[in-house]
Amino acid sequence: MDEADVKTAYAAIAQAIAAFSGVLVDYLAGLDSRDREFAENFIAPVLKVSPIKGTRLIDRATELLEHRVVFKAMAEGRIDEGKSLMILDLLRTLPIAQALVVEKVLVAHAENSTYSATRQYGVRYIHRIDPDAAERRHKAKHKARLVEKFNLEDGMSSLRLTMTAHDAALSYDRIDRIAKALPKDRRTLDQKRSDVAKDLLHGRETAAPQGQTMVYLTMPVTSALGLTEEPGMLSGYGPLPAPVAKDIAAGGVWKRILTDPKTGMAEEISNIYRPTDKQRELIAARYPTCTAIGCRQPAHRCDLDHCCPYNGTNTTIKNLRPKCRHHHRMKTHTNWTCENRDDGTHTWTTPRGHTYETAPEPIAEPAPF
Repeated sequence: MDEADVKTAYAAIAQAIAAFSGVLVDYLAGLDSRDREFAENFIAPVLKVSPIKGTRLIDRATELLEHRVVFKAMAEGRIDEGKSLMILDLLRTLPIAQALVVEKVLVAHAENSTYSATRQYGVRYIHRIDPDAAERRHKAKHKARLVEKFNLEDGMSSLRLTMTAHDAALSYDRIDRIAKALPKDRRTLDQKRSDVAKDLLHGRETAAPQGQTMVYLTMPVTSALGLTEEPGMLSGYGPLPAPVAKDIAAGGVWKRILTDPKTGMAEEISNIYRPTDKQRELIAARYPTCTAIGCRQPAHRCDLDHCCPYNGTNTTIKNLRPKCRHHHRMKTHTNWTCENRDDGTHTWTTPRGHTYETAPEPIAEPAPF
């Protein structure tokens, strides 16, 4: 057994779901027109699922078959169910002509990228071709904000808050800062965060220093000035519609970041802090998340790792990359290796010799020349 066998088995899951969707749609087509309204009551007893689950399966299969490019990629095992559903969700607010173009672009991207990377790419792509669609989606989702409680086993429950990405980032940052400032005890950091959130919601005071709550947002100056509608990028989340980003930026501290006009990559940041802080900020602007394959831990919560071991002179932009503590330890204490290339890409080699590449993320669109 090797990684190829694992990949084949995983692809078979998507192929099976696609095959089931095709069979289900064919079954629905064979029902009497009067019965289709109640189709979930036909399949629920057979599949031993609730009618609600049956309705979801029917809706999902029908939508999947309506998007032939996504369906074909899934049926061939080139993208999984999660990516397929995410692409369908992004297409919903687009006119049919635009959706047909975007569908092909996103499927091609998803075949070689993670779910999160494809979603961010897709959101930015849609922002460029239809800025109004991004704002429409945001307004629709903003109306759906809520608080939900889910009962778990063994006397526990989960509380979920749905709010804007900016508000969630601020809230999490405050909880995280308080939890990290608490005295050391037997609790894990996750347990401390849970206890801090509970105390804040219950109106209890905390003795830990809270510090300044911060989020990191980058956006083109042309968007900030209202000349274009390019999205902003919220660290740890991804693209935000230009109007939302402008509202956030209006109350923040601004810094100039120069980008390479050919690639859109961050190259220089305004000299506000001492060099080490300036260096850290530039790296976070160029690499907003951990540079391990598929990891989305925000750079400001990562270690700055010397890809080539520290020798007293190589604390440089070219040698430093953000790595979350988990992947920093993996690189340091196992046979995984990494390499920084001159074009800004970061290459990982597994103990079995397989090589994977991560690339810096542009914070501006490349110049059209």
